[in-house]
Amino acid sequence: MQKLESYRKGYVRIRFWGESPERFLNLCAYHKIPVWNLVSRDNAYEMNMTVEGFRHIRGICRKSHVKIKIIGKYGLPFFFYRNKKRKAFFLGFFLGLCLLFLLSRHIWNIHVEGNVYNSTQSILNYLEELNVRHGVLKKNLDCSYIAARMREEFPDITWVSAKISGSRLILEIKENGSLEERETGEGVPVDLTAQTEGIIVSMVTRKGTPLKKQGDTCTTGEILVSGRLDIKNDSGEIIGYEYTQADADIYIQHDLEYYQEFSMDYKEPVYTGEQRKGILLQVGDYYLRLKRKSAWEDYDTVTELKQVKLTENFRLPVYYGSVTDYAYEEKTFTYSQTEAREKAQEDLNSLLRTLEEKGVQISENHVKIGTQGKTCTARGTLTVIEKNEQKTLTEILEQPTERNTQENE
Repeated sequence: MQKLESYRKGYVRIRFWGESPERFLNLCAYHKIPVWNLVSRDNAYEMNMTVEGFRHIRGICRKSHVKIKIIGKYGLPFFFYRNKKRKAFFLGFFLGLCLLFLLSRHIWNIHVEGNVYNSTQSILNYLEELNVRHGVLKKNLDCSYIAARMREEFPDITWVSAKISGSRLILEIKENGSLEERETGEGVPVDLTAQTEGIIVSMVTRKGTPLKKQGDTCTTGEILVSGRLDIKNDSGEIIGYEYTQADADIYIQHDLEYYQEFSMDYKEPVYTGEQRKGILLQVGDYYLRLKRKSAWEDYDTVTELKQVKLTENFRLPVYYGSVTDYAYEEKTFTYSQTEAREKAQEDLNSLLRTLEEKGVQISENHVKIGTQGKTCTARGTLTVIEKNEQKTLTEILEQPTERNTQENE
């Protein structure tokens, strides 16, 4: 970004030679005159210097007995000076800024995020009824009013945040829970079922009827804790049912199959040191690159952008910056057997760390790593213990018919 700032203020490239060029550089540093891109060429030195710094080096030249020649002038001040007779260009540039200023006072994009059950189109249709549409003036929008009306129109929306960012209206929405929470909401009886087959190693039931115990095996989808409670009389007969939301902590031990295979030959980019720089201008979603297209087949592009500000807090949807292409060549390398095994082990360790971060306990590791030809393979099983249950709706049974017995006296 320093280069962009220098381009904005203007800088010159100079060539200097004489009795003591080193003293000249030291005096520039002492007087805090910024210089860059210093190179030695034909018994002389060349470097870049800001216009402001160049105005203060006459005395330094006399003290160090060096001569200076300007070999290049760059930046916006020199650009405007060279094109001062091109009035149509500057008129168009000024009119373009005016147009951007007028456009920046409107909303050109409405972004909705966080909605799952209400479609974006239905929300946009309702905003249209509130006269909130693309192209509306920002000063005519009341974000608090929009949020309040949306909560009234969509009962399942519990929270809405409406804010203006540049020329965008951003709506952040939070709806009533997930799909599972809706289906198994408060008051709806649910069972706890196994998500995988295995052995129950721990089971603590808080609500519901446990149908399994510690040490039992289970299959996928089998009910572990029922949300149905049987009501029995003194004879042990079921005379009715009550329902609740089953609640328990259930840990199941089961095996995970692990398999990984990769070639010991791999490609990596090797940067050649060649690069090509240019200027990038962004207006809204449109980009203009002032740079010749790179002739290399493979290259990476790095972009740095800075937003245009008219006042301290007023920003236009216009960005300027630099774009640099870095050339590279893809070269083929080969892992040694030791390196391949280490890579396979590191990939396995990465998976184990991810599982542990999710609360999964690794009980046993039976993964074997080997190489054959140009291929490295890791295969085997991981015995894990994890909290493993899911909620499903409880089947509602018909209440038993109460049998009234009449005693004959």
